[in-house]
Amino acid sequence: MVGYHPKVLPGNQQNDDPLDQIIWHIGRAYYTYVGLLEQVLAENGLDEHVRPGMGHILFALFEEDGRNIKEIAARTQLSGSTLTGMLGRMEKAGVVARRRDEADGRVVRVRLTLLGRSLEPRCRLVVETLGEVLQSGMGAKDVLQAKRLLRRLTETLRAEDQRRRRSEKR
Repeated sequence: MVGYHPKVLPGNQQNDDPLDQIIWHIGRAYYTYVGLLEQVLAENGLDEHVRPGMGHILFALFEEDGRNIKEIAARTQLSGSTLTGMLGRMEKAGVVARRRDEADGRVVRVRLTLLGRSLEPRCRLVVETLGEVLQSGMGAKDVLQAKRLLRRLTETLRAEDQRRRRSEKR
């Protein structure tokens, strides 16, 4: 961020700079990542069909096509409401199709279309490219630590979200 310099404090002192709180660092990292991802998608000719956020679902289906929504949610760790919206956009883009399971009509299966399947090599290249960017800036050890911390952060935020939803229902 141009012109932004966090206050450097010795030891374990708290930084009271409101723009140096963790919430803003997460936001800056997210929006910077999305911007870079959009550029890499465009460079690989994927921007017509794939948008940020779709990767989780595509890779779950590249791994095993025809999964039901519950299986996709478990594999991607995305909520059902997030999946529903994303699958709608993916269906509109022509990369997936949703169909009722023939054996159990209550279950909706998601399948890659021919277009969706054809995108796999370029999607893998995007993941490789972004992985190389992170490795170059952080190193393998730091990437592993970041993954561990982000997992813990996600779990903390999910738990709080669930707690709030439960208290709203009361």
